[in-house]
Amino acid sequence: MRVLRILTRPNLGGPTRQAVALWHAHAAQGLTTLLVTGAVDSAETALSPADAGVPSVDRARLLAGAPAAGWLALPELQRRPHLLRDRQALAALRHLIAAFQPDVVHTHTSKAGWLGRRAAWDVGIGRTAHTFHGHVLRDYFGPLRSWLLARLEQRLAARTDLLFAVSASCADELAAARVAPRARIAVVPPAVPLPEFVARNAARQELGLQEDALCLVAIGRLVPIKRLEHFAAVLRHLPKARGVVFGDGPMRTALRAGSRDLSGRLDWVGARPDAVRLLPAFDALVLPSRREGLPLVAVEAAAAGVPVVGYDVPGVGDALAAGAGMLVPERAGPAGLAAAVQELAASTALARRCLDAAAARVAASAPERVAATLAAAYRGSR
Repeated sequence: MRVLRILTRPNLGGPTRQAVALWHAHAAQGLTTLLVTGAVDSAETALSPADAGVPSVDRARLLAGAPAAGWLALPELQRRPHLLRDRQALAALRHLIAAFQPDVVHTHTSKAGWLGRRAAWDVGIGRTAHTFHGHVLRDYFGPLRSWLLARLEQRLAARTDLLFAVSASCADELAAARVAPRARIAVVPPAVPLPEFVARNAARQELGLQEDALCLVAIGRLVPIKRLEHFAAVLRHLPKARGVVFGDGPMRTALRAGSRDLSGRLDWVGARPDAVRLLPAFDALVLPSRREGLPLVAVEAAAAGVPVVGYDVPGVGDALAAGAGMLVPERAGPAGLAAAVQELAASTALARRCLDAAAARVAASAPERVAATLAAAYRGSR
């Protein structure tokens, strides 16, 4: 089976790492995948094919008929709307689909979903699938724009053979927005590749953290939806704690300026490809987001033996359900998050119960397991 997987931009975020994990898992299961990604924004850090262990595919050779299994960069495909570039990306995707002859065209993220599925329908080759890693229909834009985006997704979904969401709350919200009937949206957890974690003492030494300090971590893009100013506020409620934030983005300057009072206790490290490997250095991961699809880092933290604290909001609530972490009502704010951290720090047994409950989530997100679920869905859609 030949799968063309399309992703808008190959940054260090969850969708890229999932796509890479699926490439490797499907290769082991006998599926041939061409992963096509666009360009990252200037403020983002890109993940390269070489770093991901996926061979690069030469576009000219593919269009000339050479066999292709690997990663192809399509600079015309960019996240921001641009009439000329979007038309160029659509035309390029049509040519790639015609050359690769996929059985399935599986798109991820909004822009790739809009252009990739349209290109597949135009060429008439391959079944179409789309994964919602979250959505931007709430908490991102005003009512009119959100409504228009929902109607666009509704039109696309009506012609898509397979629809997936990474969490039940994501699927429920898509159905509530009338994107598609709930029964049409299959919940398939994200594929989460796990690295070889650095031992706790070595990780603390690398990050300059004292062995006996209470150390907290947050990982994510520095954008409003992640609410990392709440992470800084948590540290103000815990005067003896240290905090580290891995990530970059447009709010970098404002967030650093707003946390000058935490100098020496809060480090804004920036985007690091190896951030996940260093998770064992920490006593808790804090997720202050307004919403998520399903946060990969919650799965990664549990696998690293780090309990998770977060607001009870879409996506985070799914990841930490059934005792897999400490869920805090959103109205409790940073003080509530800080209280949950203190609870965990005071009780090794509580932390262990959270990690034991999270083990099922870690197992469900094993790339080979997710890849097999998707492969079965691809075959069933014929």
